[in-house]
Amino acid sequence: MPGIVIFTAGRQDAYEDYKRSVDDGHPIEELESYLSPEDCEELRVTSEDGNAHLWGSSVPDKWHNVEAGDIALIYHGGEFVARGQVTLLRENYELAEHLWKDTVDHDRWDPDNPWKYLTFLSDIEEISVDVEAFNKLVGYDETYRPQGFTRVADHRLDQLREDYDSVETALAELTGTGEKVHHVDETEVEETTDLADRLKAASTNGSRAEEFEQLVAKAFTRLGCTTNWIEGGGDTDVEIHAPRHIVIEAKTRGPGTLNTLEATNVDKHRRQKDAEHAIVVAPAFSPKVIENAEANQLTTLAVDDLIALLNRRRQYAIPPEDVLELLTRPGPFQDDRLDLLDERINERLDAGETILNVIRALERADSPVESAADLRWIIIGMEEPSDVPDENAINEAIQLLSHPSLGVVERVEEGYQTVTNYENAVELLQSIDAVIQSVNKHEE
Repeated sequence: MPGIVIFTAGRQDAYEDYKRSVDDGHPIEELESYLSPEDCEELRVTSEDGNAHLWGSSVPDKWHNVEAGDIALIYHGGEFVARGQVTLLRENYELAEHLWKDTVDHDRWDPDNPWKYLTFLSDIEEISVDVEAFNKLVGYDETYRPQGFTRVADHRLDQLREDYDSVETALAELTGTGEKVHHVDETEVEETTDLADRLKAASTNGSRAEEFEQLVAKAFTRLGCTTNWIEGGGDTDVEIHAPRHIVIEAKTRGPGTLNTLEATNVDKHRRQKDAEHAIVVAPAFSPKVIENAEANQLTTLAVDDLIALLNRRRQYAIPPEDVLELLTRPGPFQDDRLDLLDERINERLDAGETILNVIRALERADSPVESAADLRWIIIGMEEPSDVPDENAINEAIQLLSHPSLGVVERVEEGYQTVTNYENAVELLQSIDAVIQSVNKHEE
């Protein structure tokens, strides 16, 4: 989650430094000999004008708490005059010396205390916000004035999220710039069948683009992710924060097929948000778009395939980690990836059936069962031969059920025995998201 960083350019000379290094920026080519090729590539991808925009600090303690994705505000003359987004953080004495030693007043450059803690910014926008309005927003005293480099405390950010749903929304309302971010609560998401119908209808209607973005956010929430919908987010419409950090662009198309895609822009916004991967969701994709997306390490996901994932989540409670592992592979999400997911579902179902069989067999036994081999003989009398697990699978199930966090099975001197009845054991396993499906068929 983003934080708020304040840079002060109070004196006129400091304000000139801001205009030179943050507002105007420096050609990236000028910095190449001081930065790694990877950093230069990152700056090229995230820059709007081919320049690197940065601020230097000599104070490391607060700087070390800044993270990529934080929102930076520039303070001057009783107001905040600009905002930007943190993209890179680097400690670099040589670059600081190159940029500022000979371009500022000589007595301001201190070689023993240089401005070597560098913060690189993107998406610089001019704003005009009185400091009193900002103080009221974050809960500072009305007389507060920024002094030096500052990062707003986490407890104040938490209050903003509670009051405005997100830090971004709070600042957007204050400054009239930037995006608004809305957390998607699972309790607000409709049932899968209704969600699927609305997704299909909105995806091919250009006048419902914003609704489609929200529906895509709801879909990933239904898949078990921690998800935000980004209002006015450009090429990032949805952001997943857990279990992995992923950005999503949602595209409506009246004809039903997305034929053009600025894949480099999607990847740029992924980098700006410091996300590990980007996904594009649309009704369908032309071969050219799929090729372009794959070349830029993006994943394309058609609405029908998203609905297929929703149905599997509803039926089998597949964990979001399994879904995202397949969705973060660049290229088109197609039937072959659904097949892989189905194989994992079947493995989990088989494991769940084994667990159920072990519980039922232990409950049926007249006395503690000494080994997995003995337990298997009981299961043979309960199931068709083709459904009987091997000793290794039974032993793994026993070890899981015996774990102290579950306590469904205990080891006594004579062997293994259950410590609860079958119904309670199944309820406990379901509460920890174990895949125990079709319980009723054992009772028919």
